[in-house]
Amino acid sequence: MGFFSWKTADTNESIGNIYSVKPAPTVYMLAPNGRPPYEEPAYEGYGKFANKDAHEFLLEMNAEDLGIDFYNLSHEERRLAGIALAVGNVYVHAETGERWHIFHDYRHILDAKYFRGNFAEVVPELGDTPNNLVERGVLLRRDIKDELGIRFPLKFSFNRKAVYEDLSASEDCPYQGFFFPEEGEDE
Repeated sequence: MGFFSWKTADTNESIGNIYSVKPAPTVYMLAPNGRPPYEEPAYEGYGKFANKDAHEFLLEMNAEDLGIDFYNLSHEERRLAGIALAVGNVYVHAETGERWHIFHDYRHILDAKYFRGNFAEVVPELGDTPNNLVERGVLLRRDIKDELGIRFPLKFSFNRKAVYEDLSASEDCPYQGFFFPEEGEDE
């Protein structure tokens, strides 16, 4: 499994994990509505802050809006649904507006048709492969989080006093919190 990491919402700094050449200082996963942040003094890179899984937390914060019974899911189901919210995508047909999940089944998060095959297999209803349909502009890739317009995105800060509501969403760290360029290399 790979590393997960983000940038801080207030200073746009990468959150390096403890195994990297740039380990982060104590980082806080912020919570909305005046709830205290989750304090992580030594981020390991696997999405856990004070033993709270960030992806599971993302789902927890947005479950009611999405009509998902959070407490009726197992820990792993919550985590995978949160990952789908964070980095999953859906393909929208440019002419009909029909949504398609290709390969990954995210229908429990966002209603859409589902094609179990891979991107090189023909989707019978569409008459071509997803690769070709995307290349021709027939299917347009959209992030699930953007399609849903989630209200409570993940936000991180190195500042314990940062306020969730005052900040925009944290971006993904392009280096996964580990694969930073060598000194002198272009970032």
